[in-house]
Amino acid sequence: MVERLFASGRSWLFLGVLGLCLLALVAGPVLVAHDPALIDLSKRFAAPFTDGHWLGCDQLGRDIAARLLAGLYRSLGTALVATAIAFCIGTALGLLAARSTSLLGAFMRQLTSFTQSFPVFVLAVSVIAIVGSNGFWAVVLTLGLATWPVFARVAYAEGSSLLKREYVLAAEMMQMGTARLLLRHVLPGLIPSLSVLVVFHFADMIIAESALSFLGIGAPLGAPSWGGMLNESRAYMLVAPWMLLAPAGAIILLVVSAHLFGQKLRDATA
Repeated sequence: MVERLFASGRSWLFLGVLGLCLLALVAGPVLVAHDPALIDLSKRFAAPFTDGHWLGCDQLGRDIAARLLAGLYRSLGTALVATAIAFCIGTALGLLAARSTSLLGAFMRQLTSFTQSFPVFVLAVSVIAIVGSNGFWAVVLTLGLATWPVFARVAYAEGSSLLKREYVLAAEMMQMGTARLLLRHVLPGLIPSLSVLVVFHFADMIIAESALSFLGIGAPLGAPSWGGMLNESRAYMLVAPWMLLAPAGAIILLVVSAHLFGQKLRDATA
């Protein structure tokens, strides 16, 4: 499977982009020494590569490269933590629903279907608006708790099939506990499907966080975020197009490479 996965340039593209993101997170503060929140009106709309500003400056003279790097911390952090929350909750509940044939299993299946019937983005916007907080953890928890049914449905569907396998039935006849049975014999069989879903979900969370920030509810006012940078750049697209190209290019590159890697991973595990 590993040979099939890395036989295509799509996998290496994603790993290269991911490596660049990690390099930016580690060495970015050294390469970009500017303060992302520093306002310098004398450098308003400065073009790229002017006075050490690699990607230019925005309407307030703030360094775009520094703000792009600060937004990377937020976007990657939100996507990774929200995906982990959705994965853990959804997989656990999906396996419990597959294991249980009682009222609990039926309730979990109905809850999953009911939750997934709502558009995730609309649900996230509604929850954040009701809570009245747009901090990091508010966004992460909202996205994670709103998207766990995606993992629950896959875990339930494939878990139900795996629970009928001979080796699982043999382990059950040996009076193996439910937790050990699911973790040792069922969950490993779900890894190929869930790993593909994790990659696609990660890309979706990048888009969701950027969209929320674009609307002004994903990040606090003034905090560097890719969606917020896109929103600010709308009025200056003709004057300073680099304000739009930098965050848009970062989002597109990360999301597209993740989707290409997910497609290749799906083919390799098929």
